[in-house]
Amino acid sequence: MNMAFITSFSFLLGSISSAIAGYAGIWVSVRANLRVAAASRKCYNDAIQICFRGGAFAAIVNVALAIFGISSLFLSFEFYFFCLGAQNPPIEEIPVLMVGFGFGASFVAMFAQLGGGIYTKAADVGADLIGKVEVGIPEDDPRNPAVIADLVGDNVGDCAGQCADLFESISAEIISAMILGGVLGDKAGLDF
Repeated sequence: MNMAFITSFSFLLGSISSAIAGYAGIWVSVRANLRVAAASRKCYNDAIQICFRGGAFAAIVNVALAIFGISSLFLSFEFYFFCLGAQNPPIEEIPVLMVGFGFGASFVAMFAQLGGGIYTKAADVGADLIGKVEVGIPEDDPRNPAVIADLVGDNVGDCAGQCADLFESISAEIISAMILGGVLGDKAGLDF
């Protein structure tokens, strides 16, 4: 029973953190895109600097969220084992319990990418069929309302999906390195 509760708790925390990472990606990209478009009217160098700074900020938020989530989960499990009465909590076994965190992050990242991708493709095909074929207006013309839906889908799939996927990749790699280090240390007879 305890193992199921621990895994479900880590899954829930990973999925919430991945959703926050995806939302942060959309939040930063929308504001950065507005500023880049405004700056590109005056100076291309300013537009490129704003673009890179917006991407760097989103990346810093993403990495900080992954490290904070994994660290807080590890410390809470260590405290949980200490409260159960174990004098020396099994530090090498705690990362195995954190696998649910990576699964939760992967779960949300998959839905963010699929949802954005399906929405993007449907709107893009609709905009191309109606706009170019039937009405005869050029591609990505602002008079076509499906272009706005296409841009929303691009934002969801590319920005939220990629940030959630990046969060999942970072989290899974850190947890797998912790598991590997714990197993190797345990097999080598190292005292933690």
